Formats: sequence, structure tokens, C-alpha cells
Amino acid sequence: MASAKLSSLPDALFMKMSGLTKLTISKNHFVQLSSHIGLLSKLEYLSIAKNELNRLPAEIGRLTELRYLDIRENNLGQLPPEIWYAKRLETLNVSSNVLADFPKPGAPLPPLQEAIVTPAFAPSVLGTSPDFEELGKLEDFQMRRPSQASGMLSIASSPGTVSRKGSVVSYSSSKPTLIGRASTASTTGTITPTIRKDSTLSSRLATTFSTSLRHLFLADNRLEDDVFNELALLPELRILNISYNQLYDIPPRTIRRWTHLTELYLSGNDLTSLPSEDLEEGSSLKVLHINNNKFQVLPAELGKVQKLAILDVGSNMLKYNVSNWPYDWNWNWNHQLWYLNLSGNKRLEIKPTSQSLSGRDQKDLTDFSSLTNLRILGLMDVTLTIPSVPDQAPDRRVRTAGSVIGTTMPYGMADTLGRNEHLSTVDLVVPRFRGHEDETLIGLFDGQTLSSGGSRVAKFLHEKFKHHFIEELEKVKAGETAADALRRTYLGLNKDLATAATQALDAKEHPSSALVHRGSISGPTLDEDDLSSGAVATVMYLHGMELYMSNIGDAQALLIQSEGGHRVLTRKHDPAETSERARIREAGGFVSRQGKLNDQLDVSRAFGYVQLTPCVIAAPHVTRVDIKESDEMILLASRELWDYLTPEFAVDVARQERGDLMRAAQKLRDLAIAFGATGKIMVMMVGVSDLRKREKARFRTHSMSMGPSGSPDDYFTTVTRKGKSRRDAVGDSKLARLDQEVDAPTGDVTLVFTDIKNSTIMWETYPNSMQSAIKMHNEVMRRHLRIIGGYEVKTEGDAFMVAFPTVTSALLWAFTIQTQLLEVQWPQEIMSSVHGEEVQDADGNVIFRGLSVRMGIHWGRPVCEIDPVTKRMDYFGPMVNRAARIEGVADGGQICVSSDFIQEVQRMLESHTECDRTGSTGSEDTLSDDIMSQAIRRELRSLSSQGFEVKDLGQRTLKGLENPEYIYLMYPHSLASRLVVQQQKAEAEKNRMDSSQKASEQRNRPELTVDTENVWDLWNVSLRLEMLCSSLESTGASVLKPPETALLERMKSRSGEVTDRFLVNFVEHQISRIETCISTLAIRNMIRPFKDGMLTQACPMHDVLTELTSQLDELKKYKEQDEDMTLADA
Repeated sequence: MASAKLSSLPDALFMKMSGLTKLTISKNHFVQLSSHIGLLSKLEYLSIAKNELNRLPAEIGRLTELRYLDIRENNLGQLPPEIWYAKRLETLNVSSNVLADFPKPGAPLPPLQEAIVTPAFAPSVLGTSPDFEELGKLEDFQMRRPSQASGMLSIASSPGTVSRKGSVVSYSSSKPTLIGRASTASTTGTITPTIRKDSTLSSRLATTFSTSLRHLFLADNRLEDDVFNELALLPELRILNISYNQLYDIPPRTIRRWTHLTELYLSGNDLTSLPSEDLEEGSSLKVLHINNNKFQVLPAELGKVQKLAILDVGSNMLKYNVSNWPYDWNWNWNHQLWYLNLSGNKRLEIKPTSQSLSGRDQKDLTDFSSLTNLRILGLMDVTLTIPSVPDQAPDRRVRTAGSVIGTTMPYGMADTLGRNEHLSTVDLVVPRFRGHEDETLIGLFDGQTLSSGGSRVAKFLHEKFKHHFIEELEKVKAGETAADALRRTYLGLNKDLATAATQALDAKEHPSSALVHRGSISGPTLDEDDLSSGAVATVMYLHGMELYMSNIGDAQALLIQSEGGHRVLTRKHDPAETSERARIREAGGFVSRQGKLNDQLDVSRAFGYVQLTPCVIAAPHVTRVDIKESDEMILLASRELWDYLTPEFAVDVARQERGDLMRAAQKLRDLAIAFGATGKIMVMMVGVSDLRKREKARFRTHSMSMGPSGSPDDYFTTVTRKGKSRRDAVGDSKLARLDQEVDAPTGDVTLVFTDIKNSTIMWETYPNSMQSAIKMHNEVMRRHLRIIGGYEVKTEGDAFMVAFPTVTSALLWAFTIQTQLLEVQWPQEIMSSVHGEEVQDADGNVIFRGLSVRMGIHWGRPVCEIDPVTKRMDYFGPMVNRAARIEGVADGGQICVSSDFIQEVQRMLESHTECDRTGSTGSEDTLSDDIMSQAIRRELRSLSSQGFEVKDLGQRTLKGLENPEYIYLMYPHSLASRLVVQQQKAEAEKNRMDSSQKASEQRNRPELTVDTENVWDLWNVSLRLEMLCSSLESTGASVLKPPETALLERMKSRSGEVTDRFLVNFVEHQISRIETCISTLAIRNMIRPFKDGMLTQACPMHDVLTELTSQLDELKKYKEQDEDMTLADA
């Protein structure tokens, strides 16, 4: 379950998988391991490397079948004493943690003792009932009393006792005494009547890994000299790696306790001497690395170690007469040496002597001819006045150059043969290439390892490449570049390689028909075996500020930048990669399930391998890069290094040792070995930070040569940030590799507040994924705080409060965080959520991905006080409140800043830009220049190179503050489209909410029995009738006025609010209005008929009613007259 982004394992996993024998949970986000790990009683292999463990549970001691435990690259400050009771453990790797000591063996865990003493009654180690626990405690108590027979019986009858030869007695004794070597196997449970005072320790060690541990890796920790007290209890060690700790002295009679020790790694400490009395003739030691220490002289007794094959004493302070035998060491008595590295000892001088020699042989002790098995001899930076050094050969590499290429480029390299007996990796460095000062050729040729001898293919490429490349450069046509020349060089050289091997074979069979192949430069003689062999290569060509990086195969190169970033310049030609797989299939080959080409080769492109042509080709990947001021180093390394170190890890280590690239290269190699690498490794490092200065120097006046060649601007961080002691360092192994945290700024300070958008709901929804995601978030934040130079004030949940001494560093950090968060490999649940999904702009650039962090920045002068509990600087006052409120204005992915911050940035831009313009000398290169000013200029250059945009958000009233504040948005140019996308999302969200509200209203409206459309039509009729009646009131109108329907339309839009009762009443009102209008029109038509048109009869209704009244009165009068006439007639 490696690389699964896990932060915890369910307890049921341990309870239900008790038969598990191998568990790999490396490259996850575990902070601690469940105590239920002890239930895996049959576990033999456990790897928890590259997590964030800060402790191991004591139950790790219950894993009595465990043989391999890898917990490297975590944050372990200590190991539980109970780990000693993993009694079959053979390999323990705790490299790259923060260990301050190695545990002493403590009391065993109860379940372990119960499982040993009463196997018939205890059904399994997995028992967890209260009775079982109590019995375990009782047995634990008896174990503390070695006089009891039951305790000794359990030891004698425990599995594996016969195979263990006893243990070392108390490490405080004057002589290493062994007990029970012969009698242990035959004992039947009886105990020795005489009880020695150290028998408690001896009996306790008998049930620990004291007699089983073979390989112990403790490199890159914080161990001190007292660690040897515990290591002396491990007599069966074969490999011990305690490189890069804090060791000053090795106690006498310590190394001799490890009688079977074959490999000892002590690199990167502060050692000045080795215990000479421990270096015996019978020693089994074959590999000794003591490079990167402080040795001035080596003891002559080292010559007694006859089996010594690999000795690395590079980058020390050696300064002694190598001919002063027998008082000081000389290599001529270690005849089995394959590998001898003295490089980096700049004070060491090897010169011939005319004095009579004493010792075993009367011979020149400065000669290396007696080392007949020598494969690699490193003499870089060593002063040589001897007449000759061993010749180069396909199976021998001798390096005598310095650690500077040309005059300005620092250079460092390190290599190892690993478990191989022959040389197959060769380096190439050609300064002043083609006789030009601004051209350099550097290459790494990694040939196939052969059992018969060195790689003749790698040697052939090493000798031929530069000549072929010169020829191709001279043929470059208009419109072509050095990249084309490199490509043709690879293809042509591969053809010549096959031709040379074929012709060599023909020459053997037919001597008279042998032909001379291309080129006048003679290379190594090739034979039939070389037709089936091959090599990978990585070659860089530097021309001025132009870098061309080419490669075939799996030797990779990085361009390391001063702000801690990097760029991979090469391409790993993996047969399983999609495009390469398709090409191989077209060529008639196949890729096996193991990812090998034709189930034979790990790479798809290489030199040679004629039998696999055309599946294997030599067409290189070529990258062109312009070196910038922020570029620091170039790292080239063979595959074995990248199998154990990530690019990020390599960058941190390289920048940590950037002052000495030889030490940096050696440390990278040493850490790969500490992590488990056993194959061949080559590391090459080239410093390019001075190239830009060299380019500028052409245009400077002679007065510029007054200053030193190196200035504080050489590196991104300032020289004032010195490292603390390892015990006082941060308890995070990754941060410990970076520069120390800057001192807390005071006075004018820039404060940055950050917070994760929607973190609460994401914690509720995805608790496990968020636990991993928060760790990734925190790692990015803290890493770049160290690189750029910020001070972490405090954290609260997922929110950070950080302080910077300058506005430029704060802005650069904010921009860097926003861009780097897009590169994090977030958990899949986060990426699938609406809050963490990937968003691209119109051009296809990723602008949102994973956790979205909002930021608020303000510049001012806060109150600064040291917190009495945490002992860290804290900040108070209105300035802090304002900074916090500004962060509250920001949305996810936004950087909101105050007007004070903007003004200070503007002032910095004006003052330092003007300062850079004044004269060609430039203040940054003068001795009196202020380091802070240099840092500001550096940050301004970085900001200007990436570009940024500012948007005025106007005045905002901030919560709790009396006066409004002008707020601005700032974006790096690459993320400027965030604002557009966020505005679009806001509008879309508003429309969605409106639509949702309308839909909700429609859903919530009760079912009506009356059709509202008919009601609105009835209302429209009444409005029109009323308008007609109104028009007839005025004379002279020629057309009817339209009815006013605005109110009608408004009512229609709110139809969701009406009910049946409202509609019934409303219809009654409309009917009454219509009836009134009809009555009015009927009366008008009665009095003034509409036969000639309605408008022609328009008049006030008063006139119509008056006329109607007059007619009714007249009618009444006629009726009265008629009645009178009728009465008269009667």
C-alpha cells in the first residue's frame, strides 16, 4: 500500500490479518503507527519509509518473526526500548530521522514472554484478554529474576537459541567476553550456579536482536558518541552505517567487538581519528567510508586490514607525509583495494622522497603500481608532484583534475562500484571545449556491468564523444543549433560503435580484411561481447548562458534553483512509457510485464545492444535552457541514485551543502547507500550561479575586480542564517535539511495570515483525506518559509500566521505558495470534491487544484513580545488585527493586501530599481552593500521575472475596525486568470441560486383548482373595458388608449404566492368591474348610439346621465298626460 496517501490504518486490518508476512506502507502520511501492529505475529517484512512518524509503538517488540524493518525518512526522535525484542530482526534502517540516541534494551513486553514460556497454553501471541495480560506481567516479573529456573528455561527452549552463539557481556567490561558459545546449544534448561553481576543483561540480550541483527543503518540522524555504548551490544553486525551524525570520537575497543563487520560507514561526522588498536590483521572489514570528516592523518594500522577493498577518505583535511611509514598510513599495504578516493583533500601533497625508506619493502611509497586490482583512484584537488600516476583503462578510472571547471564553475563528483568488481560508469569533463573559454562539455556514460571486466562500450563513448561532437558542430548549417549537432552525434556514434565491434570481430576471424573505422582517435578494443552490451548517457553542452542537455536511458539531470525549486532536464526512456511502448511495438518488439524491453532491457534507448535493434535506438532527448540568475547547480546522476532519492530530497541535500559541491556529491551518494542502494552510483554536480556574473563582468570596469570573487549574493539565502546544533534543530527531518529559520523580525514587519477555504466542511466530509492533505499543505508552507526567509509565528488549525522582514519576501512567498499548491499530489477524494477539483482557464492553464488557500498581507509596526511558554516571538496590536481582517476579505486562492503594503512595495521598486540603474558597477557587488538590500533586489528580480498584477477592490469596512480600508488583490501573472474565473463562478452561483429559488417557490406552491391564466385574461378584459370607458369621457380622441398592464405583469411574476381563496375573490372583483363597464357602455349607447363609431359619441358621463334624466322626466310627463286623458274619457 505504498504511495496510497494513507494517514491511518483501521484496527480491524491488524486483527483480521494475523497471518500477514509482508507489509509495505511507505510513502504515505502516517504520524504514528497503531499499537495493534503487535498483533501481526507472523510479520517478517515491514516498510514504513518516507512517512511522518514521530514515534513507534512499544508493541513493535512483539513482532518476534520480523527480519526486515525500514523506517527511514521519518521524524522519529527515539526508538522504543522494546524494539530489541524483535529477536529475529536482521536489517534495521532508521536513516534520515531525528534520533538523538539508540535505545538501551528495556524490559520485554508481557505478550512476548507469554508466547515463549507457555506455548501450549497461549493459543497465539494475539491474545488480548485481561487474564493473558496479567499472566504476561507475572512472567515479566520473573524475567527480572535470573536465578529462577523458569526464566532460564524459557530462554534455552525458545526458538532459534541453538543458532545464536551467545551474546556480548556488559559493554562496560574491559575485555569483550563471550558467554555460552559452546554450551548454549547443549543446555537443557539448567543454569550456572555462579551468577555473575552482568548475567541479568546477558540473559536479557539472549532474547533480543543482539545476536540476529546484521545490517544497521542510522545515517543522517543526531547521534553522539554515547551511541557506541548500545551498538557494542550487537556483536553480529555485518554492515553499520552511522554517517552524517554528530560523532567526534570512536571509543577504543569498539570496532573490534564487531568481529564479522565487513562494511563501516562513518562519513559526514566530525571524526579526527580512528581507534588504531581496533584495526587488526584478522579484521573482516572490506568497505570503509570516512569521507567528509576532519582527519588530518590516517593511522598506519589501517594497512593491517588486509581485506579492505573500498576506502573513501575524500573531503577531509589530510596533510601528512604519505611516505612516513610505518608511522602513518600508506596505501601500498592494502593490496586488495579496488576503490581509493583521496579527492577533496586540498592540503594533501603526494611528492617523491629521496630519503631511505623503512618498512617491509624498499620502494617508492608514492607509487600506486602495487594496487593491481585498483578500479577507481580519486586524486582531485590533491597536489601531485610524482612523475606518474596509473594509466586509464576500460577497467580503471583515475581522476586528477581540480574541483573547478575552467576558472568559475565549481565542480564535485562522487561514485561507488557498489557490489560490482569492475568499472562500468565513466565521467567526462572537458573545460574550454574547442579551445573556447565559454564552452564546456560534461558527460556521464553508464555501461552495462560485466563480470569479465570493465565496460569497453562506456570507455569507447568517453573517448570518442567529444571528437564526434566537434565534427558535428562544425557542420551546423544556418537555422540549426547545437541540439541538432548533439542528435547527430548520438546517432553517428552509435553507428560507429556497432561498426567498430563488428570490425573487431572480423579482424579476429580475418586479420587481412580488417578495416579502420571512422575517426583517427583510437578507442578501446571491442570484441564480440560488446555487440550484446551497451550504455546509457547524459551529456551537457554549455555555451555561454545556453545549456543543452541530452540523454538516452535512465541517467537523469536536474537544474537546481536558488529558491529551492528544480527542473528535470532529461527524460527517462522507460519501455513501459506510452509513446516508447508504441514505438517498440512498431519496431517488432514487446514490453514484458516487468516493464523490460523484450524482457531483457530496462531502458528503451541506449548505445549498443545491437541484437535489440531497431527496438533500441540512440535518438536522444535534447533540452535547451537559458541559465538565469536564480539557477544554482546542475546535478547529473545514474539510475541507482534516483531509485532511492527523490528529486526534492536531492535538491535539499545539494543546497544544504552548496558551499562545497564535492561534499554535496558525496553526501548524495552516501545517503543513497544508507537508504539501501547496493549498485553502482555516479553523481556529478556543476555550479552555474557565477555564470551570469561572468557574463556581466565583460562590461564592467577594472574597478570591479577589487571585490572578492564570491559575494553574499552567491546564494539565495543570506549568510546570516547559520545553523544551530542538531539537538536544538527542528524535529522534522525534511525541514532540518533546509536553511535554519530566520530570526523573528521586529520593527517594520510584514504579516501574512492564511486559511484554507471550506476546510470545515471538508474535514466533516473527508476526514481521512483531509488529514493527509493538511500535512501536504503544512509541508509546502514551511518548506518555502525556510527557503525564502519567513518566520512562523503560530498556527491555529489549518491557519498560519507568519512574519517577514520585507514586503518583497512576503509577496514572493505568497506567490510561491499559490503556485506550488497546484503541484501537490492531493488525495483523490479532495480532487474529486467540488472544493478541490481542478479548474483551468481559457488557455488550458491549471489555476485551481486541491486545497484553496486565501491570504491577507499587511505591513506596519506591531508590538513584538516573546511568548513566555513557547519562547517564540508573537505580535500584537491594531496592525495585527488589520492583517487578520484583510485575510477575511479574501476568497480561496486570493491574496488581499492593504494600501500600506502596496505603498511599501512601490517604494521598494522605485528605490532599488533606481539604485540598480546608477552606474555599471551596481551596488550589489560592493563590499559595503547591505545584505538586506541584496536580498530585496534578489526578491524583486524574482518577482519581476514572473510578473504580477494588482486589482483595486476599493474601500471595505473590516469587521471590528472603525475606519474602512482600501483593499487590493495581487496575483502572479501565471494565475491572473483566477480573478476572471472567480467572477464567472460568482455570477454562475448567483444565477444558480436564483433559479433554485424560483424552482423552490414553484415546488412549494400549493396545487390550485383555478387556472391562473384565465384569471389574468379576465383582468386584462376589465382593464381594457375600463380604458374604453375612460376614453369616452374625453371628446376629440381619435384612438383608444392602451390599458396600463404593469401591475398585471408584476402579479403574473408572483403567481407562486397566490391561493385559491385569493383567486375567487379576485375574480368576483373583476366580474363586478366588467359588469359596471358594460352597464356604462349600454347607457351611453342608449342615449347616444354608437352607430357612427364609439369615439364620435364621446362625452362626459355626466352629460349622458343628464340627458337620460331629462328623457326620463319627459317620459314621466307624457305618462301623466296619458293617464289624465284616459280618466277624462272615462
